[in-house]
Amino acid sequence: MKRLERLTALLSFLQSRRYTPISDIIDKFQVSERTVFRDINALEASGVPISFEKEKGYYILGRHFLPPLAFTLEEAKSFIFVEQLAKKYTDRETFHQFSSALEKIKNKLRDVQLDEVEELEEKVGVYIGQAGSPKYLHQVEQACSQRQILALHYQDVRGQVTQRRVAPIGMTFYGESWHLIGFCQLRNDYRDFSLARIISLTLTGEIFEEEHLSLKGYIKRLQERDND
Repeated sequence: MKRLERLTALLSFLQSRRYTPISDIIDKFQVSERTVFRDINALEASGVPISFEKEKGYYILGRHFLPPLAFTLEEAKSFIFVEQLAKKYTDRETFHQFSSALEKIKNKLRDVQLDEVEELEEKVGVYIGQAGSPKYLHQVEQACSQRQILALHYQDVRGQVTQRRVAPIGMTFYGESWHLIGFCQLRNDYRDFSLARIISLTLTGEIFEEEHLSLKGYIKRLQERDND
């Protein structure tokens, strides 16, 4: 990737998040820490108001935007694959929101691009995997993004039903099911809850302030246990 392309992509990357740790930039662009510093300085020199907060990362001050979005044909076509997966593996509300966003993307395409995208839509489908709409996906998403405590009635693999209060740290999909990962106050540890096993779920409105593992940190901990 040429430097000008990387700087443009870096600006877009920074604008897509509230805070961006330097480690995320290194992983995204496969560059050294020194190169990241040079690129940030270059953006600042061009007038982009970038600031930095310890423990969180870089962020852009105020409302600094790129010109209107313009998608390449290959970028636009990639959304068709995601659309099919979203239709199969998310709930009705989440898919509705994705479809609405995709319509806005299509509005940015030129006629020749739209023709090819619509041609691809007729030829891509997902016909295996979980059937039906996963339970509670939208509520769990809300709890994750708003840091809300969830109250669950949960049935484990042995059929035992317990009441749990969970601080969600993330969601993941495996084994043909969505899973909630969170800190369980009953067990005083992190737990993995299959959404398919949740009997009932309530958004409590209670915001948790304590810091927990990130989803990546939880996965890393599991991997380290497996390697012991």
